[in-house]
Amino acid sequence: MSYQFSHVNIVPKSSPMSSARTTSPATLKNAIEQERTAHGYIFSGHRGIGKTTIARILAMALNCRSSEKPVAEPCGVCDSCVEIRAGNSVDVIEIDAATNRGIDEIRELREAARYRPARDRYKIYILDEAHQITDAAFNALLKTLEEPPGHVIFMMATTQPEDIPQTIRSRCQHFSFRAVKFEQIVGQLRDLCGKENIPADEDALALLARGRRWFRARRAFSTGSGDRVK
Repeated sequence: MSYQFSHVNIVPKSSPMSSARTTSPATLKNAIEQERTAHGYIFSGHRGIGKTTIARILAMALNCRSSEKPVAEPCGVCDSCVEIRAGNSVDVIEIDAATNRGIDEIRELREAARYRPARDRYKIYILDEAHQITDAAFNALLKTLEEPPGHVIFMMATTQPEDIPQTIRSRCQHFSFRAVKFEQIVGQLRDLCGKENIPADEDALALLARGRRWFRARRAFSTGSGDRVK
């Protein structure tokens, strides 16, 4: 079995609705359970907080094949969940809006969105760094958001939601993410050390938790396996 960096193993794979990072932790879960999902979402927060990860998990929940309809807790083992997590699902398209920000790219996206998903319930577009899309391109996208096909969902991840035009924001559900509390990070690090059989001092866990961003603490676990954290 090939070695896999620990930070890959501990990226969340389910339960986006129970995340402490979102200001409305029950909203997504309730929407899925009531079958009232939106056709456009905006996930905002500082870099590295997990916006794109949550978008992927939500995509898994919407397309999970463990049930006849979307589920609040994706199974993580069906073909759809596995492919979305691996980043090779044909019906979940991730786009770097920083490099695909022009009107021509958005027009191509609009044209492709007209066609139904190849297999799953929804064709989902995850637009990372969405605030970098040009005004002309946003105007081209607006028509699709105004009259969205029933099979298409847009998820936009951004560090600067104020740069997304109001006409777009008003047609999307906006979730703002905040940093996890210090005590929660310490507890999560403690649990991870236990799962990975890594002895760790409380002072070392506190030092990692004081990092300004959670992903810096995740990286600390990819430096070795079984070594004591000091």
